[in-house]
Amino acid sequence: MLRKLILIPLLLLCTIALPQQKTLEAVKAEQAPKIDGELDDPVWNQAPVVTDFIQNFPNYGSPSLVKTTVKILYDNSAVYIGAHLYDNPALIRKQLTARDEEQQTDVDYFSVFFDTYKDKQNGFQFLVTSMNVQTDARLGPNLGGDFSDYGDKTWDAVWDSQIKMKADGWTVEMKIPYISLRFAKKDVQDWGLQFLRFTRRNNETSFWNPVDPNINGFVNQFGEYKNLKNIQPPLRLSFSPYVTGGVRFTPQNGGRRTEWLRNGGMDVKYGVNESFTLDATIVPDFGEVVSDNVINNLSPFEVKFDEHRPFFTEGTEIFNKAGLFYSRRVGETPKGYLSVVRLAETNPNIEIIKNPTITQLYNAIKFSGRTEHKLGIGVFNALGAEMNALVRDKMTGNETGIETEPMTNYNIIVLDQALKGRSYLTFTNTNVIREGKDQRDANVSAFDFSLYDNNNTFNVKGTGRYSKIFGVNGYDGFNTSLRAGKVSGKFQYFLQNVIKSDKYDPNDLGYQAYANELSYSGEAGYYQYTPQKGFLNYHYKVGFRYARLYKPNAFSDLHIYGESFWWFRNFWDVTLTLGTFPEDQRDYFVLNMPGKFVKRPAYSFAQVEGSTDSRKRLFFNYQFLIAKFNTLLRAGCATGSATG
Repeated sequence: MLRKLILIPLLLLCTIALPQQKTLEAVKAEQAPKIDGELDDPVWNQAPVVTDFIQNFPNYGSPSLVKTTVKILYDNSAVYIGAHLYDNPALIRKQLTARDEEQQTDVDYFSVFFDTYKDKQNGFQFLVTSMNVQTDARLGPNLGGDFSDYGDKTWDAVWDSQIKMKADGWTVEMKIPYISLRFAKKDVQDWGLQFLRFTRRNNETSFWNPVDPNINGFVNQFGEYKNLKNIQPPLRLSFSPYVTGGVRFTPQNGGRRTEWLRNGGMDVKYGVNESFTLDATIVPDFGEVVSDNVINNLSPFEVKFDEHRPFFTEGTEIFNKAGLFYSRRVGETPKGYLSVVRLAETNPNIEIIKNPTITQLYNAIKFSGRTEHKLGIGVFNALGAEMNALVRDKMTGNETGIETEPMTNYNIIVLDQALKGRSYLTFTNTNVIREGKDQRDANVSAFDFSLYDNNNTFNVKGTGRYSKIFGVNGYDGFNTSLRAGKVSGKFQYFLQNVIKSDKYDPNDLGYQAYANELSYSGEAGYYQYTPQKGFLNYHYKVGFRYARLYKPNAFSDLHIYGESFWWFRNFWDVTLTLGTFPEDQRDYFVLNMPGKFVKRPAYSFAQVEGSTDSRKRLFFNYQFLIAKFNTLLRAGCATGSATG
């Protein structure tokens, strides 16, 4: 009999005072400035000056320790930003990094953010380091209080920037064309606007419009860029034809197989209007994309690889909102590839002539944007070609074709309505249709919602998903989740329930490690973000997770934990975690055998981890763990790393 757990949270009646929102009047440039890092173009004299940045860290609410001035203009082609970041040139941290990796390096940077629909949920980031390395990201409504990473960096836009080192600091100029932005079609527009400066030598993060770490969300704490008038962007249309060729050598049975590669196609981008964009790729070739790392997977779960193909990273955030789109399914290795390999390995008379390692796409298109009423629309379609291997019988010389992947059509449609404040409703449908009799087809429908109160203090969010597999031995399943809690303020908490039926399966176009789950979890914590005696900030939290199988209704595990974190004024940090699994755990997934499980003994543990000041040339990460399994005491040795 299914056990039911009903928990009613006590909602603390409190409000959080939002800082007064800063506003800036938009000025349209008569002539575009030259993007050279110098701020001496006469047109910059037209722009109002933004100053008075406020610290977010390490001392929220205090004025920035370094002076920053910013100017912004726009015309019918782009938005232009010019910033002077005052500092002692000898103290500016400079390091040449890869694109989108400034967070992991010893470098200063400046960034601008836009909320072009002013929905307080979605936005764009453009960042430049002191070595003129660019970062760009798409921001979404699920971005919360962790400001170390501002959004989806897999998105890469086209824009221009230059920096110059000066006797009193450094300057940066940026040109962000409208081809890299989306906005509503209105004669007069108001956007959300934010500026960020990070100074590495004192680890200071400061914003133009204050960003309070006690308030949940980021885009909702932008300032306002008012009265952009009569923007008439140019036609957004580009064609990128290509022809490729190459040769591939594949080891097999002590020898190697040679394949000659040839391809040709085209990428097309068309701005339907200011809000919507159509992207298409015809016979795409992703041969120059970064290869995946070789992984020795000892787990029972499929490895989830990162996406590197530009078509599947740019402008796809709306398709990923429900978590049902794993783009690597499109164009993946044919399902029958390994069976052909094993056929040749087990039969020495069989020689592989051809066995494609990827599925060729005929085409793929995506159409996405957001209306002036804040309705996001996304449509995706891709058509994968039928793939065939060719093998030869060495004895007879006969050649046989083997289908390894049928022709497959992938489809997604998303409707995402932004509501007042940070609330939203989202509907997503994915389906996969394969050519041929008795082929496996799949359909998944999902409804997601997130509702905040007027003060952005409390939140209720949930999902409902239904999957249907068609074909021989078809089946269906469902997945629901509900989470409620207090998300802003020094005291925060949540309670959550997740149900995944044993037959829920979104993996034809999505990714899920396992189904068959019934779990309850909760957490409560106290967070101090303003400096106290001896500390920059600290928090304490306790939580639990109780899990069972959905079918049959059987215990899986119970985890109870507490965590304390302290960040000291010398920028050292320590985390102490105490936890227990009071009952023997039952892992039903590691054996990948229905009804079988691996029992792990109950245990309790204490863990200490942290790091020294990462600004130093030599710093350490450390970790120490001690655990008690029943009556047997086991201590893990300290582990760590140092960088110098």
